[in-house]
Amino acid sequence: MIRRKSTFFLPLLFAFALSGFTPLNAQTPPVEPAESLEKNLGLHFYGDVRYRFTYLVQGQDYAPTDDSSTPLWIDHRLNYRIRARIGAEKDFGGEAKAGLCFITSGTGDPTDPYWTLSGGATFLNVGLDQAYVSLSPKALNHVVTLSVGKIANPLAYTPITWSEDVMPEGMGLTVDPSKDTHFKLLYFRLQDNGPATIDGAGADPFMAEVQVQQQLDLGDAQVALTAGYQYVSNVYSFETGDAAVSSYMNVTPSLPPGAPLSITSKGMVGDNSSNNVIPEMHVVEGILNVSHTIGEEKIPVLWTLHGALNLSSFTINAATNTNVKAINPGLNDPNDLALFAGVEVGKAEQAGKWAGGLQWAYIQPDAVFSAFNDPNPGLGHNNNTWFMGQVEMGLEDGLRLDLAQYVDWRADYDVFGPSPSDIIGTTSRDPMLTTRIDLTAKL
Repeated sequence: MIRRKSTFFLPLLFAFALSGFTPLNAQTPPVEPAESLEKNLGLHFYGDVRYRFTYLVQGQDYAPTDDSSTPLWIDHRLNYRIRARIGAEKDFGGEAKAGLCFITSGTGDPTDPYWTLSGGATFLNVGLDQAYVSLSPKALNHVVTLSVGKIANPLAYTPITWSEDVMPEGMGLTVDPSKDTHFKLLYFRLQDNGPATIDGAGADPFMAEVQVQQQLDLGDAQVALTAGYQYVSNVYSFETGDAAVSSYMNVTPSLPPGAPLSITSKGMVGDNSSNNVIPEMHVVEGILNVSHTIGEEKIPVLWTLHGALNLSSFTINAATNTNVKAINPGLNDPNDLALFAGVEVGKAEQAGKWAGGLQWAYIQPDAVFSAFNDPNPGLGHNNNTWFMGQVEMGLEDGLRLDLAQYVDWRADYDVFGPSPSDIIGTTSRDPMLTTRIDLTAKL
């Protein structure tokens, strides 16, 4: 009889347990806070959601032809956009980390993961933003860190060289022999081609960059000096929209047959005196960062100067550019320099805090590899110069509002065709005005 009762009550007690019932003499375990959950699992979660309003406007005056036979008008574009990221990182005993991060994929452009809200409430795609393993061996006193996969950019940079949204695919190495001296190396695969007998190619375009950074403590100010060198192979494989380029690559089996990235649509120009291709790039750069504080509240201030020079570029003139030959045959413009200057004041990560900044940039058409620098100014990428003013306000801890105003122009109009165009950002010498408002929530 006792066995029968036990046999009857055991399944009942098990069902009660699954249903959430707790015996009267048992204690409910306390709910762990998120910090404890992260600690117990060895995970660090991070992410953000950003809502962006953008308005671009430009008067069209048909320059450089100054054609006045057609009515003038103003071209403009207004949109609402969203970017979201969520990621997790796991620490393996302090010597290794691995992480995954997902992001809205936009149109697939690595510099623009934003979705323009115009899909009629359809589902939006999400892509892989980061997937990496990072090693920092204790045997080397954690001086050396190697990251492989789709990684966060380890380099020092500004908008003239890299967009903050680009996560390189390859490997990054940092060596920190002291707290003030840093060596950084990035090897970034651009395209993986098959053997020449299969794809008519066999060369794999890549970027490789090395930087040396030295920090100096001057008491009231901290200074960081960075010198770097960047090499980009097979640049011509990323040109688009030119039959001469396609023909040249097809008859030269050692060259890549093409690539998903477009650089000519982002401001770079080919050399017409050399099959209209862009030569491989050898870029040297220098960055100066000066940080200090002002006032009794110790408000942080950061000054930045950055210059990059492409040693393998060519001069823009009648021999190298067809449009220059037709529009301004006496032109002889340099084509190798990019400059940036900026200042940031304050931090707006907490409620009631304010921040602001100013920046100026100038990028000649072939100064840097245009696929990965900042597209935020209205004209975007290379062949561009801009001024930008920015104000940020912390609405709540982790929630901020950001207002930025860009004014930008083309660095060189003569590389465009002689026919008048009403397309925003092309032949018009009127400045492009871009108003951008971001609402960003840190998860």
